[in-house]
Amino acid sequence: MNFNEDVLWNQLQDVRQFTLGVCESVDEGQVNDVPKGFNNSILWNVGHIILDQDIWFHYLIADESEVPPDYAKFFGYGTSPATWEAAPPSWTELLELLRVQPDQLKSKFAGRLEDPLLRESELGMSTIGEVIPRTLYHEWYHLGYIQSIRRCLSVSPAG
Repeated sequence: MNFNEDVLWNQLQDVRQFTLGVCESVDEGQVNDVPKGFNNSILWNVGHIILDQDIWFHYLIADESEVPPDYAKFFGYGTSPATWEAAPPSWTELLELLRVQPDQLKSKFAGRLEDPLLRESELGMSTIGEVIPRTLYHEWYHLGYIQSIRRCLSVSPAG
């Protein structure tokens, strides 16, 4: 598959800038709140976006992850603030990782998008470059949850 790397990296950065804009407008006092009908908080969704993107970029290759290993116990698939046994990373730490991650990934993987994975993924992806669109739709998905949680938290109870 022939990739235009600049287009893919620009898309990654554009989606992340949008996500950052939404997250920076969130009331920090509400990032740990889990409204009725939700399983996770805004903080969890942001940590999950960071972890998921890192996992997919490092999926089935020999390179080491850029995200601290303990993020999996906080933000991995199937986790929830209800099951945390320790304090999660801070909102400030997560925002900083959210901000720097696209440049870290580009610095590490630019020129390598055609590199094969060690084996084909369950979604049929076989190169690093094929992972990028998957991480983008996943980020948009969780951004929708962040926006929904923010709206639920901003609605005052009827008096």
